[in-house]
Amino acid sequence: MDRQTKAKKPFFADVPSTQPHMPTIPSPDFQNKTHNGDFADVLAEIDAHVGQLLDAVDKLGIRDNTIFIFTSDNGPEFSTAYYGFSGPWHGTYFTAWEASLRVPFIIRWPGKAPAGAVNNEIVDEMDLFPTFAHIVGGKVPKDRIIDGVDQTDFFLGKQDKSNRESVIIYLGNQLCGVKWRNWKMMFKELDDARGPVKTYGVPRFYDLYVDPKEEHPTDPRDPENYWVRYPMVQVLLDYVASVKREPPIPSGTPDPYDPSRKKEAAPQMFEIPVD
Repeated sequence: MDRQTKAKKPFFADVPSTQPHMPTIPSPDFQNKTHNGDFADVLAEIDAHVGQLLDAVDKLGIRDNTIFIFTSDNGPEFSTAYYGFSGPWHGTYFTAWEASLRVPFIIRWPGKAPAGAVNNEIVDEMDLFPTFAHIVGGKVPKDRIIDGVDQTDFFLGKQDKSNRESVIIYLGNQLCGVKWRNWKMMFKELDDARGPVKTYGVPRFYDLYVDPKEEHPTDPRDPENYWVRYPMVQVLLDYVASVKREPPIPSGTPDPYDPSRKKEAAPQMFEIPVD
């Protein structure tokens, strides 16, 4: 950051913390800092490290021209000895419950992103690529399907609604369900990251406004709930159509977009529960 700033060049810094994944053991400087156990000490340590980064940006004099994001890639740890806190949400990572899907996302860009704003709209990590490509004047490839959507106006407070209403829910390579607005439609569920995957003949529906812990699936045959299956099935059908147009690329497969390679169809690797 210091080198690039002195050279008057932009920079991108990705700082992935290994915590609070297991083992959630704080460094000696933070051991017993909170007097509330290792997990709380680790959170305090992460907070301090983030503060150091924010201070560094301020000292370099680039606060107003730096987009700073704090986020995560999944929910809390599932291992008993290192179990994390998920607030009001049920589950851990490696499940399809809300605690697995919901992560913190805080953005600071003084004078651009509204300070103190709070929003419960849906944003996916995949949206960051097209969003920040747009902000910095980059180009998003047009020779392939890009799953992310541009959230620039949403992040900058120019609109109240996200440009995304839904996400597809996977566990490993198994498609488990769809989240749309405040609703979830689940074909498969996993109570515990180490347990068996349950498969349902009839999907389960959850209204997260009235059942945020996903304890009481609604009956989609009830008149007040019957309508929700239509927009959610449409999300799934749109997704399946996109997968047929461009099959997912399994890990380790050579890049089919490499111009030096002969084009060939990528093998299908995901289970999709529709014809």
